Amino acid sequence: MTLAGIIAALTTPMDDAGELRLDRLQANLERYNASPLAGYLVLGSSGEAIYLDRAEKLSVLAAAARHADQHKRLLAGTGEESLKATLEMTARAADLGYHAAVVRTPHYYKKAMSPRALLGYYRELADQSPIPVMLYNIPPLTGVDLGLETVAELAAHPNICGLKESSGNLDKLVRLAAARPGFPVLVGGASTVYPSLCAGAAGAILALAAAAPEACCEIERAFRAGDHPRALAAQRAVLAAAQAFEPLSIPGLKAAVDACGFYGGPPRRPLLPVSAAERLRLDEAFHSLRRACSGGRAAGAPAPAPTDSPA
Repeated sequence: MTLAGIIAALTTPMDDAGELRLDRLQANLERYNASPLAGYLVLGSSGEAIYLDRAEKLSVLAAAARHADQHKRLLAGTGEESLKATLEMTARAADLGYHAAVVRTPHYYKKAMSPRALLGYYRELADQSPIPVMLYNIPPLTGVDLGLETVAELAAHPNICGLKESSGNLDKLVRLAAARPGFPVLVGGASTVYPSLCAGAAGAILALAAAAPEACCEIERAFRAGDHPRALAAQRAVLAAAQAFEPLSIPGLKAAVDACGFYGGPPRRPLLPVSAAERLRLDEAFHSLRRACSGGRAAGAPAPAPTDSPA
């Protein structure tokens, strides 16, 4: 399976009481489907998967699978803390038609997550998974780093299809591209898409693409066309927006999704919504991104969607 391009790490819409709003997910997807996104990651870190129970996760996966364009890559975040639970979630995602499972490193017992333990975990998972497995390295959240040598070994497994690398380590990316040419690496930071493509990345899986898919895709589109000045200009435009929401974590991302005319909504507690002042700064940052985007459109959104939360 080919993994490349810009994939949006989707948010999970909720109301003010913390209940799922699958109707809002459907509405978001109907608009994302018209964008140049290569696909969607459902229940990644941006989807607050860590806060959802098993039934909620399955309902989100099912809703996204129903409404995603069939030509988009559909990736499911299925990582749990145990191998058994991860295998169960991966099997359910396969039943729903997902093309691959994106599996973060287990991390609760992080001191025990040695290279040997991680090699055994991912190899056994890939041996038994009915769909390809994508490694997911996000040490800023997990405290566990999937090292270069470990990734290079796992890349040889026929059912491991790539790596989502969210460490921001460009040196690792360059070295991995040299050690395992052809093994797809998709980065997770909107601020480093262009340099990562230059270093050998196949694309990116971005939270920011859930707010501004057109702007994120413009970087990759210009790079593939060999128009490096345009790619760099698009990267600089995206950088300012990324710097506005990233310090605010998931609440900031959801507010950015709202600012771009999709439904972000509130985060689930204990996360707190952004303040009115923070929301205003995000609105301004994404208004500037709109002006910088091709055609002057913000993520293909002509006007903000309502953010009401009816029962």
